[in-house]
Amino acid sequence: MTAAPLSAAVLSLAELDKPLEPLAETALEWLVRLNDGTATAADWAAYDAWREENPAQRTAADAAEGLWIGLGAAPVRPRRRKSMAAAAAVAGLVLLIGIWLGLPAGMLADYRTSPGERLSVTLADGSRLELDGATRLDVAFDGRRRRLVLHDGTIHVTVAPDGTRPFEVEAAGGRTRALGTAFDVRRRGDTVRIAVTEHAVRVAYPDGGAAIDVAAGQQVTYGPGAGLGAPVPAELRSLGAWRRGRLIFDGQPLAEVLAEVERHRHGLIMIADRDLRALKVTGVFDADDADALLNAVAATLPVRVRRLPFVAIVEPKSR
Repeated sequence: MTAAPLSAAVLSLAELDKPLEPLAETALEWLVRLNDGTATAADWAAYDAWREENPAQRTAADAAEGLWIGLGAAPVRPRRRKSMAAAAAVAGLVLLIGIWLGLPAGMLADYRTSPGERLSVTLADGSRLELDGATRLDVAFDGRRRRLVLHDGTIHVTVAPDGTRPFEVEAAGGRTRALGTAFDVRRRGDTVRIAVTEHAVRVAYPDGGAAIDVAAGQQVTYGPGAGLGAPVPAELRSLGAWRRGRLIFDGQPLAEVLAEVERHRHGLIMIADRDLRALKVTGVFDADDADALLNAVAATLPVRVRRLPFVAIVEPKSR
């Protein structure tokens, strides 16, 4: 078993694999600016004024300050040190209670990888399992079936033959059954993508509902709202690049690219301007040097990247 560092666990709890709410993102932007070494008393006064405009902004600011402490940064400012320490203590207590109760799912998973870590495992039945960074997975084999439960992240499975026990991967309310095969499963929140590299799989979503067969060279996606999609051709070279230590993007939105980069480096990446999210990124990058990708983004797009401890903020170059 690979243990994920506590800092990574705190970050996962904070992100919940969802975009930050607008007010929470604004509050974090304030904290990044106020802790870059150039903030003045007037800047702090402006932040205080924004914070106290309404209860929603006050709540967002409190949450952002608690996250700032949880990321390991220094207290926001000395005069609030006591309250900030209390907030951090409460956040830590919530985290420990969540771990004790098993929330979120997978915090105590059988196999876990940290951001930037990859892991290869041979399971008890001889199947080969590969985990990408920031992945959490449980294994439940018994005399009737072989079952994996993917809580988050990306895996590739090469299934060992066993005519008496089916091999299945459960993720976000759906089930993928191997039909003598090798395949990728990627889960981001409640959205799951399956890409088949050998033979075929049978995908059901929701579990127990209608199922479709997906052949080698195809992929399928399921999730809330969209349901279970139809199989479409898969670019297996790009989708499986993580297994070779590469990240390949072909015109993907910057927001999607940076969400993937976060799985390969420690710390939070924020986009300061929502208009930047749709900028397109194309290229082949080293998954083990995610900061080089950030440098490339800054060199080729109208953005700049400011790095602070545990936080990188992407903002318009003109700012």
